[in-house]
Amino acid sequence: MTELASPLLVADAPATGRRRAVTLLSGFLGSGKTTLLRRELDRTGARAPAVVVNDFGSTRVDDPLLASGGSDPVVLTGGCACCTRRADLAAALATLLEDEQRFRAPRRDVVIETSGLSDPGPIAFTIANDPVLKHHYALTRVCVTVDALTGLGSLQRHPVALRQLLAADDLVVTKADLVPAEAVEDVVGHLRAANPFASVSVSADGQLLRSERAPSSDRPRPRMPAVPEESHTAGIATVELVTEEPLDWEAFAVWLSLLVHRHGPAVLRVKAVLDVRGAGPVALHGVQHVIHRPEHLDRTGLRGSRVVLIVRDIDPAALVRSFRTFLGIR
Repeated sequence: MTELASPLLVADAPATGRRRAVTLLSGFLGSGKTTLLRRELDRTGARAPAVVVNDFGSTRVDDPLLASGGSDPVVLTGGCACCTRRADLAAALATLLEDEQRFRAPRRDVVIETSGLSDPGPIAFTIANDPVLKHHYALTRVCVTVDALTGLGSLQRHPVALRQLLAADDLVVTKADLVPAEAVEDVVGHLRAANPFASVSVSADGQLLRSERAPSSDRPRPRMPAVPEESHTAGIATVELVTEEPLDWEAFAVWLSLLVHRHGPAVLRVKAVLDVRGAGPVALHGVQHVIHRPEHLDRTGLRGSRVVLIVRDIDPAALVRSFRTFLGIR
């Protein structure tokens, strides 16, 4: 089978002279950004780019899952890189430059995986206009993931998801193996209508199944609709659950099933690395009412469990109380 060119391959981007190429990996909560990035890092091995990961929550969850060229990612937590963590993003990119010089490390391009609630526009502005970064980095593409299961609903309910779509150079429809083929084509059709200037790829479990480049055109992209600043994260809260004791899988599964059954679309994201009693470390991901199959991790050094829930209009204290009740945490 011919290997398809990944939209994350920054080496395929236009020449940027002495500047390092930056790929912005965006997409709404739970749309498959980390899975896509993990597959690309595995494929590129020692040639992998440096990785900066931004998470809306304050608990670090993805760093055990991502490593590029033998190094851990830079992780920015506790807000979006487009607003509250924008200065931290600039500082992280500057630190990568300093590390190159200090340790005489090879030049590396960069992939920035944004929070699912981030607007790509301000991040692109920061890279292009920061007095230091603009001389060393060039944003070469914006890759946006759209979940085949819940993506169209997210575009209708969440203005920032639409802004992500319209900012894209490359769109990747993810989780194509979890829906009928006609549903995938429906999503592809909607994306082409909304942003006809982006390429559209289809993937399953991070593996590209097909890819079609956009027709070349000198016409400008459609304007992004204005989104009032207060709507960016209005009503959204992060609930972070951490325990050092191994979890009982059955009790946790019951609690999580009741949560998604009760609240459904209000549970925007579930992301966890669990220390399951008798099974070891397990990664778990969910979006709204869909919880994906757990993945056993080959990381024997992990201890304790970290669960991050991103919810809309749900009382965080009530979630903590119910979690402690089911798991017997005192």
